[in-house]
Amino acid sequence: MGTFEIVDTPTHVLPLPSRFTYHIKRNKDCTISRYKARLVARGDMQTEDEYSTTFAPTSRFTAIRTIISLATQEQMTLKHWDITGAFMTADIDTEIYLDLPPGYELPNGKSIKLKKSLYGLR
Repeated sequence: MGTFEIVDTPTHVLPLPSRFTYHIKRNKDCTISRYKARLVARGDMQTEDEYSTTFAPTSRFTAIRTIISLATQEQMTLKHWDITGAFMTADIDTEIYLDLPPGYELPNGKSIKLKKSLYGLR
């Protein structure tokens, strides 16, 4: 289980840097409800041999207009779901190693090996 494990860094691997992003969640009256932090990989520093391809399915505008037109003609109700976290818990099939963000320390020769995807990876 888990998203990562702490392992010995292989000699042929240069771990990717990482950082935390912070966000303040607020209530409707603008009072702070909670603080959130997310560990993000610096995927912009990945080399092409560390990932194969990325795929982001998108729809053509004409297809969307056709669906809206058909729904209007048939007096149907359209609904929308935004599935942002679907890939976040996806297992990864390549070995990706990360260094901890500045301010956090691991013993020399250790890094984080990812078991699941993180924001920022390609």
